[in-house]
Amino acid sequence: MTISKIEKHLPTQRSTYLVIKAKKSDKKDIQRFYKTQRYAAGFIGHDHAYFIKHNTKIIACVIISAGQESGLFWLLHGLVIDSEHRGSGIASILLRAVIAERLCKEETTQARYDNIICFAAQALATLYLSNKFVSHNTVKNIAQLPDEFRHRFLRYRENNKSLCCYLYSANFPHCA
Repeated sequence: MTISKIEKHLPTQRSTYLVIKAKKSDKKDIQRFYKTQRYAAGFIGHDHAYFIKHNTKIIACVIISAGQESGLFWLLHGLVIDSEHRGSGIASILLRAVIAERLCKEETTQARYDNIICFAAQALATLYLSNKFVSHNTVKNIAQLPDEFRHRFLRYRENNKSLCCYLYSANFPHCA
């Protein structure tokens, strides 16, 4: 997990939420959040986590993990919102913060998250499509995924037939 921290104030219709890029010391709190939400999320490699707190409690979190191919592709997973705060736009705030992170890196001009892959239920299509992801579900699309993510997707899909693949790419025209 990265040890840097960013903070962004992102307005919503209800209030302003602070998106925080986790540091190592936040890992236990993040794991506790997932456990209380009954969600089995874990850190799988070179990970970055982003979360939102309300008062002192984490109410939303997402993890983005690098692939083995030198960070060319990233897997977005563990996007969870506390049940009391769902439906308030917080998921979109987290997605936008991850995408915007590629524009905030000052050490280099290279984008941090050029290609983000996400596996999610078909019921979440509107969330991802409205946040610059595209459906990436044809046989040809799946075949083009990096091996590690293609194998992971196919393995997950065996247990969840409605699982879909979504892709964000900084190279898409709508992301310019």
